[in-house]
Amino acid sequence: MFSVKDLSPFGALITASDVHDNINEIGTEVLNNLLSQYKVLVFRGFKALPDPQYINFCESLGNLMYWEFGALLNVKMEQDPKNHIFSKGRVELHWDGAFAKQTPRINAFQCTVSSEDGRGGETLFVDTTRILKDIPSSQLEDWKKIKLSYSTEKKAHYGGSIDVNLIENHPHKGHSVIRFIEIENEDNQEVNPVQLSIKDTNHQPVESQEIVQSITEILYDPKYMYQHQWVSGDYMLIDNNSVLHGRAKVEGNVNRHLKRVHIL
Repeated sequence: MFSVKDLSPFGALITASDVHDNINEIGTEVLNNLLSQYKVLVFRGFKALPDPQYINFCESLGNLMYWEFGALLNVKMEQDPKNHIFSKGRVELHWDGAFAKQTPRINAFQCTVSSEDGRGGETLFVDTTRILKDIPSSQLEDWKKIKLSYSTEKKAHYGGSIDVNLIENHPHKGHSVIRFIEIENEDNQEVNPVQLSIKDTNHQPVESQEIVQSITEILYDPKYMYQHQWVSGDYMLIDNNSVLHGRAKVEGNVNRHLKRVHIL
């Protein structure tokens, strides 16, 4: 029914054997096992699903997270965006649900219109579990002492204040993951700027610039970052706790349309 190919530097491309293959027919256990192994799954060549069937597919993987707009968010460029994910600017690395009461287990996407005729706009993914396996133990111990406080004005469905540890345990798998939101984003100062303060284990403020710079440099290391150029018809599942994601600046490809659903 499908083939599996490794993406670089991580993730898997799952290709349908026939244009009539339906992603709904892949078993839930198979999908969960693949997602646990690869962290990001790209599905290509499968039959397009109307919204009700796409939502049913997502619901087969777990309870859905409902926002004020419902379970499905249409992600498209807007002329006067209230949230920067609808703008053409860069979207900083983050995890979804950071300012919500619940953190989605899986992010699901369906691409109905691609950006093949434009430049930029790649969706960026970072496997934080690989970073934590590679960094020196002394650096890991230093990172475990870092506590982050984020705040941003609530616009649309995004905003609020949160306190997190830089290194936390995956809530479903138990392994260590990185909790980090980029704040240095030149394209996000007018829409949803994010403020950050950093403290140590004794709750004492620390100088953040050097820490933020060192973390950001590692996150953008090509050996940990997968850059996805969307193709019309793509589906995607993401381990939202292991993987941080963002988006490169959009250059001309304003027609892209993604349908996002959060799965708990």
